[in-house]
Amino acid sequence: MKACHTMINNTSSNECRCSKCNRLLFKGQVKYIEIQCPKCSLIQTIKKGRALRLIALNASNVDLYYAVGGELIGRPSTMALSSDLMERIKDVPSIGETPAPNIDQIIALKPDLVLTTDIHLRQPILTSLEKAGILVYLQRLNNYQQISQTLRFYGELTDHSQQASQVIHRLDSKLQQVQAKSKNKPSPKVLVVWGSAESFHMALPNSFIGDLLHRLNAKNIVQDAGGNAMGYAPLSLNIALQTSPDLILLITHSYDTTVGDQIRNELALHPSWRKLKAVQENRVYQLPYCLFAVNPGSRVDEAIDYLSNLFYQ
Repeated sequence: MKACHTMINNTSSNECRCSKCNRLLFKGQVKYIEIQCPKCSLIQTIKKGRALRLIALNASNVDLYYAVGGELIGRPSTMALSSDLMERIKDVPSIGETPAPNIDQIIALKPDLVLTTDIHLRQPILTSLEKAGILVYLQRLNNYQQISQTLRFYGELTDHSQQASQVIHRLDSKLQQVQAKSKNKPSPKVLVVWGSAESFHMALPNSFIGDLLHRLNAKNIVQDAGGNAMGYAPLSLNIALQTSPDLILLITHSYDTTVGDQIRNELALHPSWRKLKAVQENRVYQLPYCLFAVNPGSRVDEAIDYLSNLFYQ
């Protein structure tokens, strides 16, 4: 699903590359953004030089935009942000929860642009915003590199390129430090289970945490299980038994800590689950909601540190 095509006029040395093939997409400094409506082909321009009125529909975009010194006029109702950032945005109007934002509230705020990710915005919501003439910028935050690209882009939008570069440097330094720590060490075999009250899924390599596992020299036991673009496939205990993971990581779809216990209890009812080496050795870990249930944005260094301590104690 695409809400817009974006063209960026630029004049300096900053680069943006494709997250898949590393091809150079643009090199320069953002001066204006041209967005073409996919419905009527109207091209609208957002120029820099004035304070942009932006709304973010998901926690990751809020974190990344504020990390470079930006400020929003609307934000989602969420518990997935740091306590410091929650305090900073407490007076920013809430437009509701990410899956079902309040369209009337968004329209009333008169944004220049709405930021969101391509997995969160449902078509009826997009259609309603298009009819109201609201521009929507869909982006992917499915891997580490896309975090850096988004930070760089937001730095240009806010005229805070140096601050964006500082955040990127901090994140890259942590990743390099942890990669050096794991060098020449055995790669742990890992199963990542995403659980909710309705179902269980396992993370594929193209998920965000799958990308982190690869960068940290860990082996995701699930390589191809018929997943989708979101990077998850239904949990298969047969695959787990065949590959015998050293660790199992649990991600819950709720910040309620009791949900993790409910998931463990339900999985424990399956004989195949109880046979897994990681279960028998008590190496099943519930990951922090705010770092792994959603893309952690500028806190990805904390997520990297957390995983490294589990993998290479």
